[in-house]
Amino acid sequence: MLENEIYDWLNNYNINTPQYKVFNINEEPDINFYPVALKILSDKVVHKTDAGAVVINIENREALRKAKRCIECNLQQHNIHIDDDDKFLVSKMQPGIELFFGIVNDACFGKVIVFGAGGIFTELFKDICFIDSEADEDEIKNAIAQTKISTLFTKGFRGKKYNIQLIVDLVKKLQQIDVQEMDINPVMLAEDALTVVDARVIKCSSNLGSKNIKYIPELFSPKKIAVIGVSEHKEKIGYALAKNTAENENIFYVNPHLKELFNKKVYNTIDELPLVDTAVIAIPVNAIKETIQQLVTKKVKNIIIITAGFKEAGRDENFLKELAETNHINVIGPNCIGIYTDGLNLTFGTHDIIKGDANLFSQSGAIVAELMDKAALKKIGFENIISVGNMSDVDFADIINSYQGTSAINLYVEGISNGKNLLRAIRKSKSKIRVFKAGKTEVARKAAFSHTGNMAGNYEMFVGLLKAAGAQMLNDVNGLLYPYDFKKVLIVTNAGGAGTVMSDLISDKLYVLSIDEIEKLSQVLPSHWSKNNPVDIIGDASYERYSKALKVADNFNADAIYVLITPQFMTNPEAICKLFVQNNFKTKIFPILLGGEIMQPAKTYLQENNIIFFEELTEAVSFL
Repeated sequence: MLENEIYDWLNNYNINTPQYKVFNINEEPDINFYPVALKILSDKVVHKTDAGAVVINIENREALRKAKRCIECNLQQHNIHIDDDDKFLVSKMQPGIELFFGIVNDACFGKVIVFGAGGIFTELFKDICFIDSEADEDEIKNAIAQTKISTLFTKGFRGKKYNIQLIVDLVKKLQQIDVQEMDINPVMLAEDALTVVDARVIKCSSNLGSKNIKYIPELFSPKKIAVIGVSEHKEKIGYALAKNTAENENIFYVNPHLKELFNKKVYNTIDELPLVDTAVIAIPVNAIKETIQQLVTKKVKNIIIITAGFKEAGRDENFLKELAETNHINVIGPNCIGIYTDGLNLTFGTHDIIKGDANLFSQSGAIVAELMDKAALKKIGFENIISVGNMSDVDFADIINSYQGTSAINLYVEGISNGKNLLRAIRKSKSKIRVFKAGKTEVARKAAFSHTGNMAGNYEMFVGLLKAAGAQMLNDVNGLLYPYDFKKVLIVTNAGGAGTVMSDLISDKLYVLSIDEIEKLSQVLPSHWSKNNPVDIIGDASYERYSKALKVADNFNADAIYVLITPQFMTNPEAICKLFVQNNFKTKIFPILLGGEIMQPAKTYLQENNIIFFEELTEAVSFL
């Protein structure tokens, strides 16, 4: 559509546009609503500003004539030849701040609204945010808050504070418009109105389709499990699966060539199995389809496919989704490490999994294996681990939607195909959702049509939409190990520098000491202690000083206390660490042992007593 047609079309949605008039190429412009802007109306011109086909702030008729001649000259220099089919548009200038709005249809998230700073430098500065087409008012505001220009609405600028509701209302209107792609730039923001000055649109349908979110709580409570493809060879995945499940009497092994493994009977065929609700499959690719069909006769509901060599190897795996839909079953994988749930280790990872509160759902089996091993060393316990693999059927949205607990859900994400459902699941979840996204390097899509398409980088859109919906984005993969969610953190340290570094890392979560709390600490600390958070108890701090400070701080209202210990000459780290074993603190306390050889006995002591500790500041704050 040409600009005048877009103005009329937008008016149908009650979106403000400027007063305008259209003239033929050879017609003498005659108007009475100066100042104005003059633009070419032509299908031959894609980006009018780049072609010099826009002149603004025209004050009178003579200036309008000159602007028309200037545009015609500029078009000739760009080898753009206009004719009688082309026209000129004169529109009334609108005072205010230039904003940008857009609509893009993403292959993953479907229809998305883009908002940010407008004008000719929109793509250069990219001060934008992404808003889902299903976002409510609070989520829209969460997204806007991610931009620098949002300061106009929170703090104001040069004595003027603008109404954010104007932005929210326009976003809501754009959510109702069905287009393939759209640029609205600039949109002029005045204190009491928004006016669309320029816009371009592709009106094709934006319907990209969607799948229903599954609800499968039984995934987290398997009762009768078949392991297909167990092996007696230690180098085989089937051996690890059998070893990790050998002690459970409700797990049944299947291998056509074995009779017994780990003192358990091995069934030679699926037909011999009792009824099962869950199956773990580690067999060659070409046997998968028939195996699933046989398992359906055993009333199976959830199938975990360990086997690799599907789409990652160029092999079609659509039949897995078709089998799932046809037989009303759920397929996790393929190409995954398995699951741990309800105390059952149905993975080929480490055998040493402790029960706890952490939930880890990951696309990468290698990341799962790494974090499981770290967790065993750090004595961190899991409630659930699900390696989703290729997500041929069950995806992150299904798992979040099916989880009935309250602990934080940690996701390791590489790529997703149904972002709309993921956003829906995040909004609905009662648990905190934390996400580490691999592949941060922007691979911008080059869309010849619009600025919106050019700015919709995969990673930026992913992060912006998930944060607005309520998810927390992690910058350190180690943060996926921890189930904690702290809003007020107190730091106790014997090194001011380390405390300052840590406070910079969690500045938005620092606990603010009251005057009364500072006085209570002053009663047990040297007079020259820091008198704020971080609580610097000075470099010569002994066991006794740490003990006194922590006993006082334990009665504050902080969610957690990080205790930094650095290897000063007079410091005995191992003795100090006995505080964390011998005392039953009400507040969650984490020791952070900063150092090498001197700290090793203290680290060993904490490990032996199952106390979680950190060796780096960045990992200590990785989940905050």
